[in-house]
Amino acid sequence: MPQKRRKLFSRSNRGRFYSFFISSGIFSFVIGFFVFLFCIHDMPDLDNLETKGRRASVIFESYDGKTIATYGDLFRNVVKLDQLPRYVATAVIAIEDRRFYKHRGVDFLGIIRAMWTNIINGRIVQGGSTLTQQLAKNLFLSQNKSIKRKIQELILALWLEKKFNKKQILSIYLNRVYFGGGAYGIDAAAYRFFGKRATQLTLYESAKLAGVLKSPVTYSPFYNAGKSDSRTALVLSNMVEAGYISEGEMKEAMLEKERLSRLSIPMDENRYFTDWALEQVQELIGIDNEDLIVRTTLDSKLQKNATYIIRSVLNDYGFKNGANQMALVALDKAGAVRAMVGGHTYSTSQYNRALALRSFGSAFKYFVFLAALENGINIYDHVNDMPITIGNWSPKNYHYRSVGSVTLLEAFVKSINTCTVRLAQRVGMNAIVDIAERLGITSEIGKNFASALGASGVNLLEMTAAYGATMTDGIKMAPFGIISIKTQRGKTLYRAYKEKNKRVLSPENCEKMRTMMMALMEHGTGRRAKLPVACYGKTGTSNDSRDASFVGFSPPLVVGVWTGNDDNMPMNQNVTGGILPAIAWRDFMLAAFGYGKPIAEVKIDASKEEEIVRKTSKKRRRIKSLISELQQE
Repeated sequence: MPQKRRKLFSRSNRGRFYSFFISSGIFSFVIGFFVFLFCIHDMPDLDNLETKGRRASVIFESYDGKTIATYGDLFRNVVKLDQLPRYVATAVIAIEDRRFYKHRGVDFLGIIRAMWTNIINGRIVQGGSTLTQQLAKNLFLSQNKSIKRKIQELILALWLEKKFNKKQILSIYLNRVYFGGGAYGIDAAAYRFFGKRATQLTLYESAKLAGVLKSPVTYSPFYNAGKSDSRTALVLSNMVEAGYISEGEMKEAMLEKERLSRLSIPMDENRYFTDWALEQVQELIGIDNEDLIVRTTLDSKLQKNATYIIRSVLNDYGFKNGANQMALVALDKAGAVRAMVGGHTYSTSQYNRALALRSFGSAFKYFVFLAALENGINIYDHVNDMPITIGNWSPKNYHYRSVGSVTLLEAFVKSINTCTVRLAQRVGMNAIVDIAERLGITSEIGKNFASALGASGVNLLEMTAAYGATMTDGIKMAPFGIISIKTQRGKTLYRAYKEKNKRVLSPENCEKMRTMMMALMEHGTGRRAKLPVACYGKTGTSNDSRDASFVGFSPPLVVGVWTGNDDNMPMNQNVTGGILPAIAWRDFMLAAFGYGKPIAEVKIDASKEEEIVRKTSKKRRRIKSLISELQQE
C-alpha cells in the first residue's frame, strides 16, 4: 500500500513539473515576443541603403548666430566596392573584422575570444563587434548605451546579413562610416585626408584610413600623427597575416609614409574649432539622416582676432626666430570655448595644435605650487634655491644666480627650477599629479621630478581650463563648445545646461596663487603680457626652446598660447614663453577688452615661412649626418 501511494505521488509530481515547465515556456515565449516587438518597433528603414551616401549635413553657428562652417555638402559620391582598389576593403577587414566572411552578422567565436583576452589582460583590450554590428550600432541606432539598443544592434546585424550579401554590406559600411574630421564615407575621407578620390587610394593610404575607424580622434593624422602612423603599421601587418598582401608590399607601402598628400580644399579659420565640435556632436547624439544646426560657444569676433594676431606675431617675430606655428585657446568663466586656433592656416595644415600633446615647461609649475599651498606652505615661506642633483640629473636655472633661499613667491615669479624640484620632493609627485588630474588634465603625467618642470605632454585646451579653476575660486572648469543641436525643422535634440561643477581648490589657495601670478606679470617673466587691468599668468619654455607658452587670465577670460614647430625642432634660444606667446596673449586680451584699434586682416607671409622650413630642413640634415657618423664610429 505505501509503495502504491509513493508511485501515485510520484506521477502527480511529474505531472505538476511538466505542467509548470510548459506554462513557464509559454509565458517566457510571450514575454520574449513582446520584448522583441518593443525592441524592433522603432528600427530603421533598410530600403535603398546601397544608394545612400554618408549622412546628413551639419551647419555650425557661432554664439551670435552666424554660420561659421558647414559639413556634408562637399562629398556625396557613393562608391561601389568594385570601383575601389582591392586593398581598401581588405585593410578594413584585416583590422576591424578578420572573420567577416565566416560569420552571419554576429561572431560568437570572436566574442568568446575577446572575452578571454580581456580576462587574461585584466582590462578591455579587444572587442567582439563585427563590421555588420558596427554598421548597425554607429550608423543606424542612437548612441545611448542601453540593453534595448544592444538587442537592436544584434537583431539589426542579423537582419542586415539576411537582406544583403557580404559585398553589399561592406559597400554600405564604407560609404557611411565616420572617419573623423567631418568625413562620412570612404570618398569623403579620401578627399578630406589626401585630396583625392577613393578610387585613387594607395595601399598605405587605405591602411591609414582603416586605422582611423577604431577612434577617429585618437588615430587621426591631423591630431595624433604618431599614433596614426603606428596604427597604420598595425593594419598593414594584419593584412600580411591575413594573406591579403605580401611582406614586400608592406615594406614598399611603408616607404610612402613621407609622401602623404595635403588637403586641397580651402578652409577658413573656424575649422579647427568646428572639427573639434563635430566630434562632440557625434558623441552627444550621433549623426543620422536629418540635417543638423549646431549653435556653438564660439565668438566669431574673438576667433577672427585670434587668427590674425597669431599670424601677425609669426610674421613679425616667429619665422625669423625659428618658430613656425602657434595655437590659442580662450575660455570664459563657464568653460565655454570662445576662440580656438590650432595653427596659422587651416588650408595648409589641419593638425590642431590646441589638442596636441606638447611640453609646457615652467607653465606646469602651476600644479607644483598649488600642491605646495595645499600642503600648508605659505607664499612667504623660504625655499632653498641652491643647485640640486637627483641621481644623474641636475636641473639648471635659466638666467638665475642662486642666493641661498627665496620665498615661495619669489621662486614662482622668477620661475626657479631648483626651488620647484625641492617643492616636488617635499610634497611628492603623487600630490602634484593628483591636482593636475583634479583640474582636468587627462594625459599621463610622469611621476619623476622632471615632470615637475613640465617634461610630460599636456594639451593646450586642458592646460588653459586648469588655469581657469584659479580664476573661478577653485571650481573645476570643463571646456565645452556646443550650446544646442537642432534639426532643420526646429526640433531640439540637445541643449547644454549649466552644470554645477565640483570645487577642486580652496578659495584661499586660489587667492594665494593669484597673488603669485599677478606678481609674475608685474615683476617676473610675464611683464610683456601685462594689461591695463588686473591680470594673472605664467610663462613656460621647454628644453632647447622646443616649446614656448603663456597661460593666464583676466576675468572673464582665461587664455592659453603655445608656439613651436610640428617636427619638435628647437626655436632660437631667445624664444621663451615670456616673449612670443606673451605678446600674442597680450594683443588678444587687449582686443577682447576693446583697447586699441580693431585688428586688421593678416595673411601669413609665405616667403618667411618657407625660409624657416629651409633652415629647419638643413638643421635636420646636419643632425642626421651627425647621428650617422656616431653610429659608424
